[in-house]
Amino acid sequence: MTRRKVTPEIVEEMKRLRGEGLSYGKIADRLGLNPMTVYNHLREKGRPGFRERLKRKLGLK
Repeated sequence: MTRRKVTPEIVEEMKRLRGEGLSYGKIADRLGLNPMTVYNHLREKGRPGFRERLKRKLGLK
């Protein structure tokens, strides 16, 4: 399986589909991407992910 480059246009399509209420999985299916790829691109920028928050909470950072 080849990797598909996620362009700004694809990210805009992800946002549009998410705005219509589609799940990350359904968006991924429509665009031929992994659901985690969709999640990572739509996650709030600047907001730390789970692992980063856990490291901070445990004082590992």
